[in-house]
Formats: sequence, C-alpha cells, structure tokens
Amino acid sequence: MIDFTVRIGVFVLIFSLLVFWQWNWPRGALLQWRQRWLHNLSLLVVGAMSVRIVQPLLLSVVALFSQNFGLFGLLNLPYWIVLLLSVFLLDCLIYWQHRLFHRVSFFWRFHRVHHSDPELDVSSAVRFHPIEIILSLFIKALAVWLLGIPVAAVLVFDILLNASAMFNHTNARLPASIETWVKKVFVTPDMHRIHHSRVNVEANSNYGFFLSIWDTVFKTKRNDALQGDENLKIGMPDTVTYQPTSLKEVLVMPFKLYKKASLKTNRRSS
Repeated sequence: MIDFTVRIGVFVLIFSLLVFWQWNWPRGALLQWRQRWLHNLSLLVVGAMSVRIVQPLLLSVVALFSQNFGLFGLLNLPYWIVLLLSVFLLDCLIYWQHRLFHRVSFFWRFHRVHHSDPELDVSSAVRFHPIEIILSLFIKALAVWLLGIPVAAVLVFDILLNASAMFNHTNARLPASIETWVKKVFVTPDMHRIHHSRVNVEANSNYGFFLSIWDTVFKTKRNDALQGDENLKIGMPDTVTYQPTSLKEVLVMPFKLYKKASLKTNRRSS
C-alpha cells in the first residue's frame, strides 16, 4: 500500500509541475488540446482499470520471489550496486522494447496509438493502449525474475520511467545552453519530439525514455530534425493528416488498417 501511495503521489506531483511549466512557458501553441486530453486521460483511466494499478504490485511480487533465483542473487553483490545496476539494465530493456515495438508489426499495431497523437504535451506520456501496457508488463516481469531485481529497484525505476516520460513529452523546452549538456545523458523534450515525427526515418530514432546514452551507444540518436524543428510534423509515421477522432477509434486502432501516405521528406531521406 505504501508502494502504491508513493507512486501515485510522485506521479501527481510531477504531472502538476510539468503542466505548470508548459502552461506558463510553452514551446508552441496547442490547437487541439481539449480533444487530445480527453483521449489521453481516458486512456489513462482505461489503463488504470485494466492493468496500470496491478502492474507495479505484480512486479513487486515477482521481485520478492525472484531474489534467491535471479542473477543478482547468485552474484552476491553489495545492495547499492544491485540497485544501480537494476535501474541501469531496466532502462536498457525499455530502450530495446521500444525498438521492438516499432520494428515488429504485431507490437507496432498497439504502439502506434501512442504515435497517433497529433500534438505533444505532458498528457501524451499516458497515451498507451491497454494491451501495450500488458505486453510491456510481461517483458518487465520476465527481466525482474531473471535478474533477481529487488523490490526497491522496481519502485525507483517505475518512478523514474514515469517522471522522465512525462518530462520528455512536455510542450516546453530547456534553455539551449542547458539542453546541450542534459541530452548527453538524459532524454529531453527536444530529443523525444523528433521521435514523434510523421517522417519514418525520424520516428525510428531517439528511442530512449530516461537515459539518452542508449541511443548514442546503439547509434539511433538524432539531435536535429531533418527539415528543422519549425517544420517538424507530429503524428503517426508515414501519414500526412491521419489522427483518431474519438476514444473508440483510438481503442480499435490496433485492429484496423490505415492508409499510408508517404511524405516527400520521407522519400528524400530513405
């Protein structure tokens, strides 16, 4: 119960602070925020009813039962090293999971719900289809079990992941002098904004959520949009104007095909 209370408390606090930031110092005008917030927060509620509440509790249970069987249990390392390695490796896992969800058509069907948001702000961080949340849960649970990740590390990483996801979707930007240094280690809103481009080659870059080092190491990091930030179009890759118009359309999107309309920018970049 304490675990759950901490997660919710931190989520509400970070969400509120980032909303305040983007409201008072926006990077650009949001023209469709009412409909988008209705869709995004509705998905948060649907996800919470289906698995978001169960997910942290289940991962904690898996962590409790895996400590004597996982890799870290066998290595007998100091506890603080186990905590750091756990967070580090879980973040690497999320990076590769994200790449997988883009590359494998079955997973992309669900992940494209996230990319169908035609604008980006802090609410975009909770725009995930419930089935994608469930798939992600099984992947993380397997990693927690195999590595023997402790409960405390599960809690810390979940808080970091949620906080960083909200941060890098925020409709705001860091000062240029700070951005240059921060993005060397952490994912920033400017970096993640490129990942939400409608141009496929840009959407298949900057996969990280918390640490940007994975994009650097695995050569998927892109610092600048192909046509400049002012011309970057946010939305589903390989489409010009597609966006869902109702919550029902968002929920059934994984089970329907959509017409592709290649962008001229994408053809030049291929």
